[in-house]
Amino acid sequence: MQTPVAPERLQAERDELNWLLTSGVLGRSSNLARMLTFVCEKHFQGQDDQITEYSIATEALGRRDHFDPQDDTIVRVTAHSLRKRLQEIYQTDGVNRPVHIQIPLGNYMPSFVQIGADGTLGAQDAPAPDASLGQALPDAHLPDVTPQPKRLSRLLAAAAILATVFLLCGYYFFAHRNATKTAVAATPDLQALPQPKNTIRTLMGTGRKTYVDHSGYTWTPGNYCSGGDNVTVAAQNIMGTEDPYLYLGGIRGIAHCIFPIKPGEYEIHFHFAETSDLQTATHPAVLSINAGTGIGFDVVDSAGGDGIATSYVWPGIRPENDGAIHVDYTSEASLLNAVEILPADSDNLLPVRIATSPFSITDSANKLWLSDRYFVGGRRGVIPDSAKTANRGIYSYHRVGRFHYDIPVAPLGMYRVTLYFSEPWFGEHNLVNGGPGSRIFNVSCNGSMILKNLDIIAEGGTNPVVKTFDNIQASTRGKIELSFIPVVNYPEINAIEVVPEPSR
Repeated sequence: MQTPVAPERLQAERDELNWLLTSGVLGRSSNLARMLTFVCEKHFQGQDDQITEYSIATEALGRRDHFDPQDDTIVRVTAHSLRKRLQEIYQTDGVNRPVHIQIPLGNYMPSFVQIGADGTLGAQDAPAPDASLGQALPDAHLPDVTPQPKRLSRLLAAAAILATVFLLCGYYFFAHRNATKTAVAATPDLQALPQPKNTIRTLMGTGRKTYVDHSGYTWTPGNYCSGGDNVTVAAQNIMGTEDPYLYLGGIRGIAHCIFPIKPGEYEIHFHFAETSDLQTATHPAVLSINAGTGIGFDVVDSAGGDGIATSYVWPGIRPENDGAIHVDYTSEASLLNAVEILPADSDNLLPVRIATSPFSITDSANKLWLSDRYFVGGRRGVIPDSAKTANRGIYSYHRVGRFHYDIPVAPLGMYRVTLYFSEPWFGEHNLVNGGPGSRIFNVSCNGSMILKNLDIIAEGGTNPVVKTFDNIQASTRGKIELSFIPVVNYPEINAIEVVPEPSR
């Protein structure tokens, strides 16, 4: 049974919890605040015995009743982060606080440590003896002769030297006898890293298989990361991509990844899709490259919902002096599913060309258009054979209906956006009668209308219509957001191109 806490001490503990929750020192992770609040409130209510991994997961962190700690490490990851953050707080901003809250290793129950005016622990908070060390012998059984300090120090020094000699001899014998095996076993992560390349497309997490995507690119499993947890996701539909397999596994927790790469400049794409059923605002993640400033974001907010593919793009990256790009990823819930590292000629974003087809297309100018991606809503349509278009390549398919595209680019960068249209159904050159006025729609970009009452037949007749927009600034979250809004009938589009604005 839990010993009742004195009212004044209980109030001090509540005050400390309130300070941690309202001062901002816990940072941006809502999971840390939720877990800390839950375990402390249980403690205040005298219910320490109800603080379990299952109760924390289901009552504080939004997991469902069928939560299984063997498959989901959210509580352990959050507890690890919380312990580390509390330690940092009480070494900096909270060093002079009268009460320090700790989450001791081995359980999730909070410990409230009273700090005296002189900065020392209160008497009742002194650490208890470790029972595993045994009890001290009574005075009557102590040896009659006690070593003098100098003699004791010499004995200890001699013992240390002998121990060192035995260790070195043992190490030499073992290393000499098993030279090859020891070299591999001693540095398994480094030995397992692939040889440097100039392009990397890797599937994160264990148990992944080599996969060829709809644009013809090969993605391979890779042992690039240490730390964090590997998670496999059951097969399911992922919106905004032709390649849901990319998102059926990944890593989360606190992971450090090392990507050996040839010298040069690169652009990195981080791929995510939230496949859990967690509550809102439980998906914060932080990415950092080469120990730079961390970029925080919410995977669901970035994608626009659960089960939607999204990417974060980082141009202008060079390997460190060790010949590798280093990535730190931290998230208590959301998976980093895949990483793409592409060679670039400059720190500008590589051109983004998307055709609404289920595969990549190379046009007459030898430009590669990737398979459809970054979309939400609408459906794919096939252009009828009777349609007489000037270029059947990128006009072979179209997306039609109510839809929008969120195209990842560098935040706040300036871009030229080009949209490609051809009328697939209406008009004398198609199967369905109807001339100008049969299909009219608007297009907005990052909240501003860039096309109003577009009528493809009225502008182009039997020819495609191409619209180019200069000086489009990306949003702060690194997206070109294109929304297609119906006026008469449904909008449609064949291809989208986004390129950095030419240098002046």
